[in-house]
Amino acid sequence: MALADIQSTFSQIISVPTPSESVDKKVSIWLNNAKLALALANEEPAVALAVNTTKNSLPPQLAHVLLLTAFGKLNHFNDHYLQHIIAATLALYHLDDLNNSNDTGVERKNDDSRDKNHSDSRTLSEFLRAKGLSCWLDILRLKRVAFSVKNAHALASTKLNRAQRLCLLSKIISSASAEKRHNLFSQCARLIPVHHHLLLSPLSALFERAMPGEKVYVSGVPATIVDIQNNHSFAAVSQSAERECNWVPSSSVRTPIHQYIDFEKFIALFDETRTARLVKGGQPFFPTAFGIQLPPSALLHIIDELQKRDIDIPSLCKKIDHTPAFNQFLIRTASQDNRLQLPVNNIKQAVLTYGTERIGDMLVQFALMERLTQHEFPLVDTCKQFTLVASAFASHIASLTKTKFTAQSAALTMTFACSPLFTLPGLKVISKLPIRANPNFSINNTFKITTPLPWLSIAGELAKNWHQSATWRAVLHQCNKANEAVPSSLKKEHAVISLGFYLAKTYLLSPPDEDFSSFKEAKIWTSVLSLSSSDLTHIVDEQRTHLVCPLPR
Repeated sequence: MALADIQSTFSQIISVPTPSESVDKKVSIWLNNAKLALALANEEPAVALAVNTTKNSLPPQLAHVLLLTAFGKLNHFNDHYLQHIIAATLALYHLDDLNNSNDTGVERKNDDSRDKNHSDSRTLSEFLRAKGLSCWLDILRLKRVAFSVKNAHALASTKLNRAQRLCLLSKIISSASAEKRHNLFSQCARLIPVHHHLLLSPLSALFERAMPGEKVYVSGVPATIVDIQNNHSFAAVSQSAERECNWVPSSSVRTPIHQYIDFEKFIALFDETRTARLVKGGQPFFPTAFGIQLPPSALLHIIDELQKRDIDIPSLCKKIDHTPAFNQFLIRTASQDNRLQLPVNNIKQAVLTYGTERIGDMLVQFALMERLTQHEFPLVDTCKQFTLVASAFASHIASLTKTKFTAQSAALTMTFACSPLFTLPGLKVISKLPIRANPNFSINNTFKITTPLPWLSIAGELAKNWHQSATWRAVLHQCNKANEAVPSSLKKEHAVISLGFYLAKTYLLSPPDEDFSSFKEAKIWTSVLSLSSSDLTHIVDEQRTHLVCPLPR
């Protein structure tokens, strides 16, 4: 990206809508600008970070927005959610600029301007409430403190949520000179309440190592940091040095004094070293996002091994050992699940504890949940709790009745049925799951949310991509039908998933029905599964301690 392109991108990010624009058009402009900030950070993280470290005369709102983007990505914020947070921050600056433009020298004009600005602010707030964009309103509430000279004191407030705290913290840090930001970050960290200290750990890398544009020493040779990865930095040495510019371990970089070059000089170095900076492998600076639509390749190799007629246990264990996350998960759960609570010390013991039939479903469910929950958004804990409770209900129901499901396969199929909770963009920016008031229960219509495809079609497509059997995909396809309309070969499996999902919705997200047994569909499901009312009571009681949803972050 050349200097002209970078400057153009900067200008677009902080471009403001005209006063005559409608409120929905303004929101659209801010969202597009926020998307550009995210794209810049994803494509050229060093450039985005250099705005806050190099000497420059760039607008303060640009430095704030790009630092907020970096803070959000380091904390694994979902990109769609982070886009809205950035856009709301741009709106915050727009409203502040309107307030600061009142000084016309004529009192009457000032009054008219204030009235107009107040009206614009009220119109925007009403629009955001109507659209359910509470995350925007949270950021706009910072207007009174964000631009105050004493804004750091607000960091100590327990009322701020995670997004508000990151927005305010990035504003404070970006407003200080680069040389002072290390000490300022330490001071701010002491003000932040304990329950949000986890926000700080990922950010420490920005203040503990040399950043783009910083003058450093590498093996005693003066250099400038031009690019960064997770554990490596690209150091551009001075032309008089007898060594080439190259990637070096960040631990070998020394910064006796924090000094920074001009932004224009940084961009010149960035362009000059473009070819030299190309490198295969290496961990990017911002956390890697793993695709949800396809399973990890290591998991496919394990599934292939499990599908063989004669499973080679040593070969299977070797493949699981190659993925530490799978290894640790199975050893940990096997130690907890065996009857005598004996510690399991190796993967072979874990495989023998569960048996090869369960191992595949357990690993798929573990990998799927890891990927579905890898990024943060306000309702991620609520969605995770719903999925885990619904899966536990389905697993317990399957264990009490004779179906094609094992307890583990029922839990896995339910996890796919709940997966749209984590993939639909509309659920990334709201603070409460919108339950549809519908007397006739349907998984597709449980949540009042716009979807490109029916809920279960999205779930079924994901199950297909994750190499699930045709039988389990057929169950998902049939689950939006009444049980009497389902083929007899799948009626019981249909009842397991439908009943489990309904129990989770009823007992976790809404007040329980006074008489559950009077619900028509429930009578049919329990009849098909030969479950008594006491069985249902036992199933619910087993999950009683989990029937509380976490508050939005």
